[in-house]
Amino acid sequence: MAVAKFYDEIDGILDSMTEYLGLQDDDDYYDDIFGEDEEDDDDDDYIDDVVCTRDDVEKCGVILEKYIDELVDISADPHDEQIMKAVEKTVKKLNKLNEACECELLDSTISDDICEFIHNAAVEAGLSDIPENVCDEWREF
Repeated sequence: MAVAKFYDEIDGILDSMTEYLGLQDDDDYYDDIFGEDEEDDDDDDYIDDVVCTRDDVEKCGVILEKYIDELVDISADPHDEQIMKAVEKTVKKLNKLNEACECELLDSTISDDICEFIHNAAVEAGLSDIPENVCDEWREF
């Protein structure tokens, strides 16, 4: 199983989540310090609305990394039942994390990317009886 490509994909998914959630570094930091930007009072309206944090994005990354680690162990002697158990456990953890974030962590595009990632990793780990999407049975996000 080519593990490195999956870790790269996780990084891409997390970058997309960070961007979607507006958690990337503030490029206007120095402008704010030196007063080159006008103060925008509308920004204050969003301060209390933050539901998802960088920590939540990192938790998602840990869940996906543990999934890949588990598949690496399984791929030495793959059995569909073991692979699907790993998928189920991972999807349920993601459901729980997304629910804790008031279902705002995984938007539709990102959730589709995550499901495709989970599916492709399961197939590469040796899943032989391949459903259309391995996540559908447990997916709530």
